[in-house]
Amino acid sequence: GDKRTDPLVVYVVLRKDLDWPVGALINQACHACSAVAWEARADERAAEYLSEAEGQMVKFTMGVKGDAELSKLAGKLDGAGLPYKLWVEQPENIPVCLATWPRRKSEFKKVMKGVSRF
Repeated sequence: GDKRTDPLVVYVVLRKDLDWPVGALINQACHACSAVAWEARADERAAEYLSEAEGQMVKFTMGVKGDAELSKLAGKLDGAGLPYKLWVEQPENIPVCLATWPRRKSEFKKVMKGVSRF
């Protein structure tokens, strides 16, 4: 596909049911994205994305109703072979958000169907 119409993207998916301050939710998203940058450091597409070889990094921030929906999405990503990092806040052990590894936008089309912007 054309890199302009099908860019490398990262999806950040946060739970909407947590009554946390905005800053705390932003921290969770940052934690998940930082973990992806580290865990995917040997991945060719991640290196291309993080080096901004295609220009600006494209991210989509999405929201899910709660833990069940986040788990369901994680299962769909697993099924599609799309790697991600599920961020689980400690010591509470609460799954809060996930961030995908950089992949082409088209690869996420099916999996992200029905997931709305945060």
